[in-house]
Amino acid sequence: MTDHLSAGIWKGQARMGLGWGEFVGVAGDNAPHSHHAVQVMLSEQPQPLWTAASGWQAVHGALLGPELSHQLGSHGLPVRLVYIEPHSEAGRRLMAVLDNGLRVLTVDECKAAQRALDAHDAPDRALAVVLSSASDGSSRENGDSDIERWIAALPTSLPDRLTAAACARQLGLSSSRFLHRFRAHTGLPLRPYLRWRRLLVALRAAMQGASLTEAAHAAGFSDAAHFTRTFRRHFGMAPSALTTMALPK
Repeated sequence: MTDHLSAGIWKGQARMGLGWGEFVGVAGDNAPHSHHAVQVMLSEQPQPLWTAASGWQAVHGALLGPELSHQLGSHGLPVRLVYIEPHSEAGRRLMAVLDNGLRVLTVDECKAAQRALDAHDAPDRALAVVLSSASDGSSRENGDSDIERWIAALPTSLPDRLTAAACARQLGLSSSRFLHRFRAHTGLPLRPYLRWRRLLVALRAAMQGASLTEAAHAAGFSDAAHFTRTFRRHFGMAPSALTTMALPK
């Protein structure tokens, strides 16, 4: 396994949106790990990938399910990694085409995925369309004006305990009706949406020079350790690995 181990720091550009993250560059240190997100790996050259079931193999691309133990090796090869919230519409569609948590992509699938990512501002939807033959979710584009106004009024630093019942009361809705309308509008359940929003705020602050403690508090995390644990759970790396890269979207 040592011949494939990644060495050094992560080098490239990173961006994030609500429900997704993307890294383009050369992968750095990563031991075998698993994380919450669905991950799509794409490379123009064969990239070493390890999973417990398959061992090391060289692949141009792969779709990896959440909580799948894996490791990305590197010999300095450029790679594109997209992380998608598994409870989102795109995440659920991608998980539906997995076989035991892993799907190795063909070269043609990788090329189609790269083209879709280059042409689309929402990488999660682009990959769902190409890899799962799913619709692009355009039926949501008109949106829900009440939910959108409620989202716009949310504070930057979100309270630790923001319940569905409290949110629903602000709109005069029952909890079940609020949650249904929220998911229909955003494509995400409430709790994952709030978690991704905190991650976005915290990572943006860290990339702009704030300490991890300051960034955590700015987003509503209880402390830097809570922020780091949440970030690592989603992406399999510490936020410090990305703080010198491009700002989140």
